[in-house]
Amino acid sequence: MLPLLSIKRNTMLTGLKKLLINWIAHFVMMWIAITAFTLIPYLYHVHMWGNYIVNTDGTPVSGWQYATNLRSDLFVVALCILLTEAVRIFLFKKYHFIVFIGGCLLTGMISCAGIIYLRPNVFKQQGKLSAIEPILYIAVYAFIYVIVRDYYLQYKNRKLYRIQQSENELHALKAQLNPHFLFNALNYLYGTALKENAPDTAHGIDIMSDMMRYTIHGMHENFVQLQDELKFMENYLRLQQVRLPAKESIKINKQIVSDDHKQKIAPLLLLPFIENAFKYGISMDAQCEVQIKIVVVENELQMEVFNTIVQNRAEVGGNNTGIKNTIKRLDLLYPDSYRLDHKNTGLDYKVSFWLKLSS
Repeated sequence: MLPLLSIKRNTMLTGLKKLLINWIAHFVMMWIAITAFTLIPYLYHVHMWGNYIVNTDGTPVSGWQYATNLRSDLFVVALCILLTEAVRIFLFKKYHFIVFIGGCLLTGMISCAGIIYLRPNVFKQQGKLSAIEPILYIAVYAFIYVIVRDYYLQYKNRKLYRIQQSENELHALKAQLNPHFLFNALNYLYGTALKENAPDTAHGIDIMSDMMRYTIHGMHENFVQLQDELKFMENYLRLQQVRLPAKESIKINKQIVSDDHKQKIAPLLLLPFIENAFKYGISMDAQCEVQIKIVVVENELQMEVFNTIVQNRAEVGGNNTGIKNTIKRLDLLYPDSYRLDHKNTGLDYKVSFWLKLSS
């Protein structure tokens, strides 16, 4: 029983603390709005036609005096806001919707009672029915405020959830992509080590160490320096040249051109397209060709990857996980900022990629 009472007491204290904080913030914004909407027309009238309100000693009323003359009205505003926030925190979505509407009407009645207390004669000339109008106005304000505030909070929470979900998905995608590449590259080195001795293998291992350092660093970052990504691409292509035998039937052409601007890019974003070209386009027995062109001008990156398609190649399998993951990353990190086209003729395959980079 005691723990339950303690939980209820802590919940009540938390609600009161939230009520106080929200009431102060709401009141300050409302005070600024009321002051602006009353003071600006008054100052405009004074500027255009002169001052029409004077003090008891005959001196004109200043703008500051006019603004601070709203003290009694601000008491009613503060009371209305306090009750509105109380309805939002303690009644809305915690009880039936009818209870919430009743709370809004009660807010209007209590606030109207405050008006009558400060100005006893305010409704005598208009009649008793005129008191119903401010009650309804205040109740409608409380109702709309609570609904709009709840919608805004829900929208904010949904946005934060989507951001968190996107970050989690990015981490998961990169966790899938990096091991996939590293194991493939290690297999290349293993095959080279079996066939060759010393120079080429040593060079390949040196390149591979640089690439591993980059991937380990990049997997913890959403964006890296573009020059580091392009250097990684250069290392990858050198590694492929070390792996592949020197044959006239194997043609590899590359062109990587970048300006000196310090743009940033998502790490390992270009690799799957180039890796795919070597995976499906290189043959030891037939004529084959891979062409890679990457050009960066200002904040735009353009890449074209072309490869011949090795016919009747049964040993190459897979489900294009790297490409699918890359498209997901592009949708998450570069919505409406990239174009990706591909053309497959059956004999060759070409990828055209355009990306708007961030600085």
